[in-house]
Amino acid sequence: MCVDVTSQGTRGCGFVSWGVGARCAALAHSGLRLGGRADHELAGGAEVAGEDHHQAGDGNRYEGEARNVVQAHRVDVMNVYNTPGAVRVEPPSALPPAANRFHDREPLLRQITEAVSVKRHAGEPTVVIVAGLRGVGKTAMAVHWATLERDRFPDGLLYSDLGGLSRRGMGGGIGETVTYLLEQLGISGEHLPRSDQGRLALLRSRLARGRVFLLLDNARLATEVERLLPASPDSVVFVTTGGELTEVADLAGRQNAEVILLRELSDEVSLDLLRSLIGNERVDREIDGARALLRVCGGWPLAIRLAAGRLKTRRTLGLADLAARLEAAHRDPHRAPKGEWVVHVVGDEVYGAMPDEVRRAYRMLSLHPGAGDRPTPTPRAGRGPRVVFGIGAAAALLGCTEADADALLDELVNRHLLDEEADRFVFHDLIRLHARSSAEHEETDEDRDAAVRNVAEWYLRAAAEADLAVNSHRPTTGPVFRELRGRSSPYGSGPEGVRRGLAWLRAEHQNLCALVYAAEDRGWHDLAWQLCEALWGFYLSLKHYDQWIETHRIGLRAAERLGDAEARFRMGIQLGRGLYETRRFAEAHEVLAGTLEVVTDPLDRATTLEFVGRAHLDAGEPAKALPFFQQSKELEETHGRIRGVGINLHHLGRTYLALGRVDDAVRCLDRAQEIFEDIPDPYNRGRTLITVGRAHLMAERAGPAAAALGTALEIMRAEGRTYQIGEIYESLAHVAAMMDDPAHAAELRAAAIAAYDEVGSPRADELRDSP
Repeated sequence: MCVDVTSQGTRGCGFVSWGVGARCAALAHSGLRLGGRADHELAGGAEVAGEDHHQAGDGNRYEGEARNVVQAHRVDVMNVYNTPGAVRVEPPSALPPAANRFHDREPLLRQITEAVSVKRHAGEPTVVIVAGLRGVGKTAMAVHWATLERDRFPDGLLYSDLGGLSRRGMGGGIGETVTYLLEQLGISGEHLPRSDQGRLALLRSRLARGRVFLLLDNARLATEVERLLPASPDSVVFVTTGGELTEVADLAGRQNAEVILLRELSDEVSLDLLRSLIGNERVDREIDGARALLRVCGGWPLAIRLAAGRLKTRRTLGLADLAARLEAAHRDPHRAPKGEWVVHVVGDEVYGAMPDEVRRAYRMLSLHPGAGDRPTPTPRAGRGPRVVFGIGAAAALLGCTEADADALLDELVNRHLLDEEADRFVFHDLIRLHARSSAEHEETDEDRDAAVRNVAEWYLRAAAEADLAVNSHRPTTGPVFRELRGRSSPYGSGPEGVRRGLAWLRAEHQNLCALVYAAEDRGWHDLAWQLCEALWGFYLSLKHYDQWIETHRIGLRAAERLGDAEARFRMGIQLGRGLYETRRFAEAHEVLAGTLEVVTDPLDRATTLEFVGRAHLDAGEPAKALPFFQQSKELEETHGRIRGVGINLHHLGRTYLALGRVDDAVRCLDRAQEIFEDIPDPYNRGRTLITVGRAHLMAERAGPAAAALGTALEIMRAEGRTYQIGEIYESLAHVAAMMDDPAHAAELRAAAIAAYDEVGSPRADELRDSP
């Protein structure tokens, strides 16, 4: 058998051709890629000439362009050709957008640049702590400096809002923070270690090698910051805090950090900012009024922007008149602290002058759930991550068409009450607090809840559509899935549909989690568990374990309170899997045993038995796993769910291998891959064939191993599964080693490392470090 792969990665194997006696069939394809990323398309392919692609034979030729080429006339004769080639992967740039107008701070920017220029000891990054009250421009300054100095950081600009990821009430903590940072580096899903400590070690390893800028926004705990610091003297870490990081001095001392105390803008710089917002002519015409207005704003950039928005929407309003109105509001003794007080006063003025429909939009949009809305053991004045939403969610909250919502959003953006970022809209947390206060005073509880329920149902439907694009095969339970299944997907189908569906779920993940909590808080148990079900494709693909487990605990409680056996089953198996994948086996078995007690549908029982078996197998207990897979397979066969039969046969094959029963394993695996070929389910067929190859390797049968792995390689290449391609090359290297051909084994091993590197898998380093 002859198999090829054309790759394009950081370092890749260009064309692999295995010849196995008279069974060799040249499967040469050009223009195929190693990885599954849409931006890594092949520029020039390799091909085999002079072959009948459907006839048996031993002749193979290589021509074309590739890098590492493995060619074999027989399974015991392999030739490897190396050709140069590399693909430049763009470094990550995950910072929030820079402020449109950034003023003053030049002395502070120079101070930062001088601090960064000081030579550091090995393993010691430059740490800059930016402290100041909310709304004074800490994040804007950090982003501005990084944008100016981005050439210092060829390995990327990284960002984490610790105000969102450590202010729990949403499941997670350091593990979730690290997961997001690894995703920014291109490492996600199955390439992530399962434990928080494993992920943290991987992040440190990656950051230690490069020159990165890391912005840790809204920090609260010094220990949290220190665990994330890269051990690289060429990297720079900005830490912003609004006074919540109580250990600033200690952290600065331990890390030799530069501390920047960000205060209000000076009078002249405030004037420059106002000129840039409303124009020089208007300011110069009313210079005394402008200075009076800026005295009221107190040098707070956010307050100045809000005041400018008010002036732009009412050209006849004098600057002195606006200043007098704000000055009167300043005398209210109940407004504090200083920065929030100023923003609230200006916000009241802007809000009072808006048309009724715009005021209502302002109020209702602030009700969009956010991660910072729930109380926590350590209150943080309502500070959570930025609330970011799209036009569809806005329309759902407002109960109007998207066209009408778009017009209202424009009004709010023009008044500086919302920021717009790539067709998504962002509330500054101080402005959102003001808007929510207005909603609580002017909207009834019923109207507020109705708006949140409406947006939750909109997100549920949208998430279900994305989830079906990610995995259209899987059984589902919720009524929204029954409604959507069989309809054409807005995301398309195949690998591109999977990519687009996952992209939507990734973008909306924080909102969906916030909605799970909002549903629990309001007693909307039907929505709580259905939102969890719709997150399944995201969690299964990208492995955000902290939030997976926390949200699904809520989903399970919701299902139990409803007394809904089907919902209880769905939440039980989804939570159980998250638990056993993170090696919390006792908890997993408790959840799954409870699920077995309530399921009545035989196919639901089959799935639950399968998951119990998987928990035992992952725990290294194959003898305990075996009867559960056998029972599950029997139920699947009895009730005609053929894909479930194939899945359990694959599990049985893996279990028999763990027990040393290779021939039993191969019989199960051969039948499983035939089922997946008939369905068709190419991905599961490819996975099964990888296991078949390993089984033959255990039995020291090089030819059958190469044949199975070769077919798996073709499948996984077509599926765009880079990690699995790495696994196949690694097994093929063992085949070469079995044939006493260390040189060719080394080439295949290098190809495996290249594939693992392509997706950022820690397996690449493990292979490099192993003998």
